[in-house]
Amino acid sequence: MLGWAQTPAAQAAQAVPGTAEDQAAVEAVTNSVPAPVPPPAPALTAPSLPGVARTSQAPTVSALQLRRQGDALELGVRLRFDLPEPVRDALYKGLSVIFTAEVEIYRERWWWLDSRVSRAQRQWRLVYQPLTQRWRLSVGAASSARAGNAALAQTFDSLDEALTVIQHITQWRVADWSALEAEDDHRIEFHFHLDTDKLPRPLQIGALGDDGWELDLNRQRTFTVERLD
Repeated sequence: MLGWAQTPAAQAAQAVPGTAEDQAAVEAVTNSVPAPVPPPAPALTAPSLPGVARTSQAPTVSALQLRRQGDALELGVRLRFDLPEPVRDALYKGLSVIFTAEVEIYRERWWWLDSRVSRAQRQWRLVYQPLTQRWRLSVGAASSARAGNAALAQTFDSLDEALTVIQHITQWRVADWSALEAEDDHRIEFHFHLDTDKLPRPLQIGALGDDGWELDLNRQRTFTVERLD
């Protein structure tokens, strides 16, 4: 008895874990014949001007702002980056994308290896909803299986509005104040990246070695507790 062969799109759909909307989005992204996509609403794209090309800005991280708030050390930082075109295309096709920020704080020791005193993570899950033509952004701790399980979720009319929230981090508790030594120097290391490990498996394979899916920002600062505001 002859068997039947599955199409590549059907095989990719069976291999994809996650939500039903993610599976449908992967079929549109991985299919050799792109599925028809309705044109985005005018608010979703910047207006095109004759003779003016769209320019991309180099990813940057502003100075890490630290302050004491009660019994905690809080971090504030601003990010500047443009989403790579493959990521934008995937978002408009309904694929959810997750960004992760990580902070590690070390107590510096000249006589031995530096000691890590704190570690914190935060995730943003961004997805486009074609029916309402709005963007949903969920924020949560990276320890959860999906950032979409977090209590805090917002919707926006445009992609730029959602990205502004991701790029402006304020009042993030990154350490207990009691974990810091008053007389020692400390080093905080900040890392922000597009979390390709959270993509459906077919896209994880395609993103390997693809510069179009890379987004990685880093910054560090040395501080002493006595000099913090």
